[in-house]
Amino acid sequence: MINQAGSLLGDSKYTFVASSDSVNEGEMIEVSVGKETLVVARVNGSLFAVDGICTHAYSELVDGELEDHCLYCPLHFACFDIRDGSVLEGPADESLPVYNVVEQDGSIWIKI
Repeated sequence: MINQAGSLLGDSKYTFVASSDSVNEGEMIEVSVGKETLVVARVNGSLFAVDGICTHAYSELVDGELEDHCLYCPLHFACFDIRDGSVLEGPADESLPVYNVVEQDGSIWIKI
């Protein structure tokens, strides 16, 4: 996991989390930003970042499955939409927090 402070896009504060080639199409990685554990995934060429811990019961989502835009929790198989964090299938009933993610010059940056 990488955690380096940086600024991007004017006055907005973003944190560098990985190089662009770290996240292939249809794959996800886990990154740390401060005390937050996040999942970054590439779906249909776009990057998305959500909280890395299931809202139903503690489970690291990076250990789950990503199928198209559906992120499945490995513990109880709750399904979240990686694009907006919404719950698609229970038992979870609370959406995942989502984070702004930017890809620029071969780097991935996230704003918390």
